[in-house]
Amino acid sequence: MILKNLKIVLLDRVIEKGFLVFDNGKISQIGEGEYKGNAVDCDGLIAMPGFIDIHVHGSAGIDFMDAKAEDYKKIADSLYKEGVTTFLATTLTSDNKSLAKVCEEVKKAKVNVPALGGIHLEGPYINVKYKGAQNEEFIRKPDVNEFDELQKLSGNNVRYITLAPESEGCLDFIKHVSKEGIIVSVGHSDASFEQVKEAIAVGLTNVTHTHNAMSPHHHRKPGIVTAAFYFDELYTEFICDKIHVCPEVLATSYKIIGPERFVMITDALKIKNSSINEFKLFGLDCVRKDGAAYLTSGPLAGSLLTMDQAVKNMHEITGANLCDLAKISSKNAAKSLKFLDRGEIKVGNLADIVLLDKDLKVKATYKLGEKVF
Repeated sequence: MILKNLKIVLLDRVIEKGFLVFDNGKISQIGEGEYKGNAVDCDGLIAMPGFIDIHVHGSAGIDFMDAKAEDYKKIADSLYKEGVTTFLATTLTSDNKSLAKVCEEVKKAKVNVPALGGIHLEGPYINVKYKGAQNEEFIRKPDVNEFDELQKLSGNNVRYITLAPESEGCLDFIKHVSKEGIIVSVGHSDASFEQVKEAIAVGLTNVTHTHNAMSPHHHRKPGIVTAAFYFDELYTEFICDKIHVCPEVLATSYKIIGPERFVMITDALKIKNSSINEFKLFGLDCVRKDGAAYLTSGPLAGSLLTMDQAVKNMHEITGANLCDLAKISSKNAAKSLKFLDRGEIKVGNLADIVLLDKDLKVKATYKLGEKVF
């Protein structure tokens, strides 16, 4: 497969006119100028690394909490339309039986869904004070044995876990799972700045949907948000829908954190890419309203955001250039997850590519060199 007449976004520069050659699912050549042979003419479209969403709960009317293995292809197909070529199936705080079922289905789905990068356990080891749209009935203390069993059931596909490091026994838990290569993120937590610092020392590397459901930035009582700003060790997720975090705060946060640690996510729920208006979020009643999903009791439950819209939002809000947009939509997530074979357009990397027009609207998506949208 050869794509020509492309504007190719690398991490350090943009090739204004070039071509890409795919071979056996990987990028085998990146060229500048006109390609003289037979190739797919892309008419000046922008080529960026396929987007990576490390925090998404579902799409196309399907929630990962009750998805069967065969449903994962339907979800992947809906995400390809927004340029996502790798995603983590994100769970909710729930009972052990339900989490075990997700792990078993992901293990089966991975065989046929190459975009499925693994599981993000959002909870259940969080703080009830910042539960957000998580069901407090299932919040519990960190349990190494429970986690190890879930990881075994998943076929070692749990890649990421969100937790509250101030919970009893959590530092030992972080030390255990991080040694197993699991990415540990602070979220739904009331941790202080110092508690985040202690957690970093034993393996914490990420912040889950920064600003949402966490101890805030305060000038006398610094919490997680202050730590997210301060510690260069932390990759910081942001829901870039302009609802969960207002544009001015997104712009300020990006200015402080910069393009090397900022990670765009959608935190989207199953009603994204569907016509569903009312639904349950693991027992909690929710409704589509004002561009997002809300619990019927009032609080925000999650987004309807697509990754291409998030890219467009961040460009408009911050003025981020194409190279930096590639970092915050793909490269930083890949680095965080230690996916060394994707996240940038580079010879030898997977041929995971999204083509966009000048308005940053997705026109085509390639997964492992095959056109999937």
